[in-house]
Amino acid sequence: MKVELTEENFNETLNAAPLVLVHFTSDFCGPCKIMKRALNALEEKYTSRLALAEVKAMDHPDWATAFAIQSTPTVLLFHKGKYQSRLTGAHTNQIIEEWIKEATA
Repeated sequence: MKVELTEENFNETLNAAPLVLVHFTSDFCGPCKIMKRALNALEEKYTSRLALAEVKAMDHPDWATAFAIQSTPTVLLFHKGKYQSRLTGAHTNQIIEEWIKEATA
């Protein structure tokens, strides 16, 4: 279930599933669209274990600063509500899955 992250649902969303991917994106970013498709496919594959949240970096510059987002797409991985790792740029499903496994091992 992809949700748009807001101040009101931030903590609830980060604890919505064992794994939460927070996708920092931009409207006019080609690699962001590629990454969005890959993340949506992974969310469908791991429905019970993975939640996907989206943040438009331009709409939330305070969050982009707080999480040191320097470019989009950037995905932050939260495991059991705690920040674990980040992945920047567009990647294949296989690379994303390997990144998740390494970050949560």
